[in-house]
Amino acid sequence: MRWALLGFLIYFGWALVFTFIQLPSGSPLLPPSHQYPLGTYVNGGNMINVNARAVVDTLLFGIMVALIEVGLGVSYGVLAGSSCGSLRSLMMRVSDGITSLPRVPILMAIIILFATPEVTFVKANFFLTALVVGLTGWSVISRQVSEAVCKGNPLFKIPEISIYQRLRSSWGIGKALSKRFFLPSVVDGIAVYTALGVIAGVGDPNFPTLTTLLNSSRLFDFWWLFLPPAGFRAILLILIFLVSDSMVR
Repeated sequence: MRWALLGFLIYFGWALVFTFIQLPSGSPLLPPSHQYPLGTYVNGGNMINVNARAVVDTLLFGIMVALIEVGLGVSYGVLAGSSCGSLRSLMMRVSDGITSLPRVPILMAIIILFATPEVTFVKANFFLTALVVGLTGWSVISRQVSEAVCKGNPLFKIPEISIYQRLRSSWGIGKALSKRFFLPSVVDGIAVYTALGVIAGVGDPNFPTLTTLLNSSRLFDFWWLFLPPAGFRAILLILIFLVSDSMVR
């Protein structure tokens, strides 16, 4: 875990530094050179800064989604698992019903309600998009939490114990599980936002993510607009997976 976490911190530190420290810009769409190691963007911005900002925004989106998914999923799962009976079965039917829905098409239908279609993409508020992505991704977590709570709390075998006491004793189980689900939920948020960007061109120019850069690269035949964002995205996801796997172990 130490090396994975160190690698992630170094990577995120690099992105954070070059988000705020601006390197020299130049003419639009210059190829990589000694002056511009990753070339320049369509606005002339240094691609090091552009990719660094995109890494930070991508991670920010994933974190916001994870907070919503884990918060709702753990709370709902603890509540359902604390009843450990017919109420839990009913609540899990609702949760399973949400899980069975086609997520990306439903998200596209919801996002279009507050988005603005542009010529080459769909402009959707960054924070509202994170909210609706999180609200559609908590159900899987709730199922796993409810099962763990129902099996792991010995107070359920005592009928005299009130539901409030069961909830209090179950919250420790839910809190421990929330740490296990957080980083996978970050990846889930990034992956879903990527799908929305690739399929429907969803994005927010005020918060350009790596997916936004990949989408814009389709308009130009310049490899440095595509390969660096794709590489940075792959590195980000691999590091998150490594840290998550280390935490589970």
